[in-house]
Amino acid sequence: MKFSLLPRIQSVFSRLRSINANEPLSGLSLVIIIFLDIFVLTALFQGLSDQTASFTTPSDVIPYNCQAIAIDTANYDKSQKIDQILSQARNYQYDTYTSYKYTPSAGRHPEYLDPDCLKIENLFDKIRTDTGFYQLLDTRDQINNRRFSVQSTISSLNGSYDTVLLEKIANQPKTDSISPTSAGSIKQDLQKQTEELGRILEEEKANMALIEQNVNLQGIVAFLTPELANNLRSTLARLEFYYPLKRLGVELLFLVPLFLVVWFWNNHSVRRRNGAQTLVSSHLLVVIFIPIFWKICEGIFEIIPKQLLQALMQWLQDLQILMFWYYFLILLAIGVTLGVIYFLQKKIFSRERLIEKRIERGECQFCGKRLKDGDIFCPFCGENQFRKCTKCKEETYRELPLCRKCGKE
Repeated sequence: MKFSLLPRIQSVFSRLRSINANEPLSGLSLVIIIFLDIFVLTALFQGLSDQTASFTTPSDVIPYNCQAIAIDTANYDKSQKIDQILSQARNYQYDTYTSYKYTPSAGRHPEYLDPDCLKIENLFDKIRTDTGFYQLLDTRDQINNRRFSVQSTISSLNGSYDTVLLEKIANQPKTDSISPTSAGSIKQDLQKQTEELGRILEEEKANMALIEQNVNLQGIVAFLTPELANNLRSTLARLEFYYPLKRLGVELLFLVPLFLVVWFWNNHSVRRRNGAQTLVSSHLLVVIFIPIFWKICEGIFEIIPKQLLQALMQWLQDLQILMFWYYFLILLAIGVTLGVIYFLQKKIFSRERLIEKRIERGECQFCGKRLKDGDIFCPFCGENQFRKCTKCKEETYRELPLCRKCGKE
């Protein structure tokens, strides 16, 4: 069955390079029309961005900071949850960009914020105003820096001590030693640093105990229950499933009416034989179709459940046959490539269209060489360019189905 839209698509593409059959498009005009294409395409994507900018997203309902605190920490133990909370508290304190981007109070739609996420935001607001809490965090950072420094020194001393011991076992002369310090001196330094590390660890433990006693921190930890994580996770999964559908609908609502208007304009221009309007409207049809096709493909890709693909990959990995997935991808790529090549060669750049173009340009229908007016045979390949029409018996082009005299097959 013949694809009904194909002739229309081919006619649109055939009108992209000329005003009409007798007036090819000049180079300067082609440059101008290309600039128009680029401008319209840029405006369309910018318009899509502005159109969906006010659209409620899953992150407006459950912001990323809420996901990081309430969902990502679902399987964490208490100490890991506290570390995550402290890290987020530092982001609120220092990184104004992160705070602006992820806090619900600065979100685009705070009215749509999930009540549980709003509760977490209010708890963090209390921490923000707790200067004593941040002083404890500053002390914690100082202790960590001292611990890292001492641990680095201990690691270096251990390396030197091992080197000196090996030299001693090998009876290497002191003058040839690469270490200027004796084993006894290194051992004393190592003992001092180890004792210092012990004191630092005690300070760290005491500091952490004070941090964990903070009422605001305890409130956040107590609020992060498994039930909260499950509820937010299910809500987020539902939002992420329907959001691509809603966004695609809004984007198509912006693009499709514009495409239809240009389509009707193009048809009207073709009927009126207005070459300039036909040229511009044909270019606009192609340009508007690009974001439509792109957004539909993007929407389909996002709508496919990621959990299903992840489950399939995990199943293949468990069976140790993950290689078949890559075999499938390779075969799929080969199949798509062959299909595209077949479509282009048989439908878009078919032999029939090639013959038509050669005759329009006064070229041989078989080898494509330029012919002079009145040439019946090609002087390059020797092929006859004409045949007798079966209806009117007049000469017509050999490779065209319709007679140039009577217009019949």
